[in-house]
Amino acid sequence: MIPPCPNRARLALSLAAAAALSLAGARTDAAPDKQACAAAYERAQGLRRDGRLIEARDALVACSQPTCPAAAVADCGPWLAEVEQSLPSVVVAARDAHGRERLDVRVLVDGRPLAAALDGKALPVDPGPHTFRFEPATGPAVEERVLIREGEKNRPLTVILGAASTGAPPSPRPLAPGAAPPAEPSVPGLVWASGAVGVAGLAVFAVAGALSLSAEADLRATCAPRCTEAEVRAIRVQHAVADIGLGVGVVALGAAAWLYMTRPAAAQPSKAGAAALWPFVAGNAAGVAGSF
Repeated sequence: MIPPCPNRARLALSLAAAAALSLAGARTDAAPDKQACAAAYERAQGLRRDGRLIEARDALVACSQPTCPAAAVADCGPWLAEVEQSLPSVVVAARDAHGRERLDVRVLVDGRPLAAALDGKALPVDPGPHTFRFEPATGPAVEERVLIREGEKNRPLTVILGAASTGAPPSPRPLAPGAAPPAEPSVPGLVWASGAVGVAGLAVFAVAGALSLSAEADLRATCAPRCTEAEVRAIRVQHAVADIGLGVGVVALGAAAWLYMTRPAAAQPSKAGAAALWPFVAGNAAGVAGSF
């Protein structure tokens, strides 16, 4: 049994039969029509694979004419229906910044004209990403990147013309010739000094407190409750130093924070003889010394 011939083979047989008829005395102007049908048949298949459905539709219309071979018409007719179903379309609307509709807008897709003006009718577009350009008769053009999906019919596509841009940051104000850029707020030296005093005070608190606790533990282990007044006085002094260090640290750090928050907007040059503070511990006394 001879297997059934594929479409292309059937088309070749039909064309061969047409050629034989023309040689036998058929109309001499039929051969060009058959050749055009064959070319449209082949071109339509490639265009469909490439997603160029608008061109594929035109080719399928050509190869489905009654003057084409029956085998070609049998294929091109159903293919044309499939392409028509898959071919997407858009309905373009344009409005100005006040919401008024504009009709005097030319539409281009990927640089090729699609519509000379807007009339509310659906416009066929091949599936895929496209750059739509909308050119009003007056005013600047607008471009949008749009993804068109296969089989998407009568998709609304609305563009706003002349809308003010809100995403661009304002341009920086140019400086006058020879003018220096504005100074950035800086941290005054007194903030650093107060912060250093605060850290030192907390360090004194930690060290003196640790020593006093250690000495107190030693007295409890050795002479308590018969320790001498001198031994107890030494622990009391260490406790006092620790308390003073804690107070100085807290106050100094608070002052540093306040000075930082209320610093001037622009840095001021430091002056000679700026104030400086430092903690001290001497014998049974502790405090803060400084120069101004």
